[in-house]
Amino acid sequence: MKHIAFIYPYLTSYIFPVIRKIAESDRVKFDVIFGPLPAGEGFENYVLFDHPNVSWIQLKEKQPFGNRFGMFQSGILRYLIKKRHDSIVIWSNPRYLSFWVVLIFGYLFGTPVYARGHGLFKKERINLFYNVMYKLLLALVNRYICYTPQVKSSLLTLVKREDKLVVDNNTLYNEYPVLPKEKTGEERGIFYIGRVRPGCGVDTLIQAVNRINQEVGIGVELHIIGDGPLGEFVRQQAYEFSWIKYYGKLFDEKRISDISRKCRFGCVPGFMGLNVVHMMSLSLPVVTHGDLKKHLGPEPEYIKHGKNGWLIDKPNDVVELTDALRLIRGISTADMNAMQFNAFQKYFWLSNPPFHERLMQIWGV
Repeated sequence: MKHIAFIYPYLTSYIFPVIRKIAESDRVKFDVIFGPLPAGEGFENYVLFDHPNVSWIQLKEKQPFGNRFGMFQSGILRYLIKKRHDSIVIWSNPRYLSFWVVLIFGYLFGTPVYARGHGLFKKERINLFYNVMYKLLLALVNRYICYTPQVKSSLLTLVKREDKLVVDNNTLYNEYPVLPKEKTGEERGIFYIGRVRPGCGVDTLIQAVNRINQEVGIGVELHIIGDGPLGEFVRQQAYEFSWIKYYGKLFDEKRISDISRKCRFGCVPGFMGLNVVHMMSLSLPVVTHGDLKKHLGPEPEYIKHGKNGWLIDKPNDVVELTDALRLIRGISTADMNAMQFNAFQKYFWLSNPPFHERLMQIWGV
């Protein structure tokens, strides 16, 4: 059994099933090293389960220069020297000083380090600073695990050996998926799931649906799951408009699945990340914008216009989104069923073999 350090600045709900599945394989003993989740982000869901193969190590985070760069997980070097793990898996965030300390530790002590992240997919141009920084990063790690093929493409010119980069498409587990055969293609609802904060586009979506409903006489319901800085705004909008169903912070997968059954497709007109995959697991085509560099993560790369979703040109454009929603509502039932089927098939493809098995194979476990 290998002893692995699993280092994340903070944990989010989707990573817990991955840790549990790896622990249950009895091939890995895990030290999960994490810090406190920033307050008010709207996605807190700490449930630290007990398992003999998992130890939870929460470290304080120091921010000598604020929360933009130079953050440090206090005590991490001392812990790594003490435990001398077989491998280290770490979320790749170069803004963390402790991230660089871990990379240098692994290099000097011969401990393989597997960094997992977004790479430079958001960068239009890679300037000298990023060029040098990522060349050093890639020289220090054993392998860099890329979320999507586009992440790998963003780093190809910076490595001497392509095998340093491995693509492991980012996905999630959903114990309550909705199969395509369970969808009618005629559902009235539009589904939103994700943090509600500036830039996410929930306000744009409400405006667009309001315009549609003024045309068709409240024919569309908007189901919103998530919390964050705009939570009170959405709550007020739901009070004003009966067609908005706001559920706030919700982590019950069964209930989320049941809510999604009322919906024909999902929509987040601002930035998206893993919520793309969550919607697809519910047989919901995803409507968003096609500018990947203005998304939170690279996962919108999985959307193919007219096949398993619908892409508009610009983020948070009310007029363009309204036109798109109008067009999508006019799609035939058969064509909508096909899009719902394709959305789920993409999720199925991303999830097989299971996420945890792919990661263990990359780590050589």
